[in-house]
Amino acid sequence: MRALWQSLRNVGRLFGSHRRLWVPFLITAFVEALCLLAVWLAPHPPFSSVLAPPLRYFFSDRVLHYPVHLWFIYHVTKHTNLIASIVIGAYMSGLACLMVRQAGRGEHISLRSALHSKQVRYARVTLIWLVTWGLARGLVEGLASVAPKSLPVLGLAVLLSVIVQAVLAYGIPSAVFEGLSWWRAMLRGIGQFLTYPLSTLIVVGLPSSLVLAYSFLLTPTRVGGLMQNVPEIALAFVVAKWIIWTAADAMMTVGIAHLWLAHQEAKATATASAALSSGDVQQGPVVT
Repeated sequence: MRALWQSLRNVGRLFGSHRRLWVPFLITAFVEALCLLAVWLAPHPPFSSVLAPPLRYFFSDRVLHYPVHLWFIYHVTKHTNLIASIVIGAYMSGLACLMVRQAGRGEHISLRSALHSKQVRYARVTLIWLVTWGLARGLVEGLASVAPKSLPVLGLAVLLSVIVQAVLAYGIPSAVFEGLSWWRAMLRGIGQFLTYPLSTLIVVGLPSSLVLAYSFLLTPTRVGGLMQNVPEIALAFVVAKWIIWTAADAMMTVGIAHLWLAHQEAKATATASAALSSGDVQQGPVVT
């Protein structure tokens, strides 16, 4: 347990002493902000001629009119986050893993060096992210569709979502650090989780719970009710959600990468100690 808390402290120190670790996640957040900006500009000329028709087709014309449009921007954040994660977020998570390793080795932390290493394969890490997201989301949605809506069912859905994310959390680090194919990396990650379930659940559960708590406390329906007097308050909730999701993604990715490296280092140390002890026993004292 002491080793776990030491790892959590180390993650906090990484962010405090190496601010460049935020760069990959800020890039993803910027892409998401561009998507939200496109939604914001959709009703306004000259952008409306290009951006409004898709929204009108999929969500109806009312989402383009004030104040429903402000509510719609909050509602659509789950879609913009998904788009940003697929387009660039998963790839940036892989680069962040390399930057965590740079920090662990005492090297200069550089996104450019991580890019030049070509260890992060875009299609591979994106596919791993999609499988993880799809399983977690599908499990929650499936439970919600077959079980009555109640607090216990909601709690079970949250727990299952966190467990699925934790089980598959080491997929991207395994693909990046060991160069495995996407399915081998996921299997390797599952084995890593089964070896270190508690620490993984805590590192994944803390940021995931933050995101889930915000999403459940401020549902689109509740935000719609809070907008009755001041419709613009929806924009404040959009910004808050954007910040929380970015911070949680950074905490989880860096935490899991750090744990993966710490576990590998511990294994290497244990193997070296065992080999040294075995060598000492074999050599032993010379009897004359």
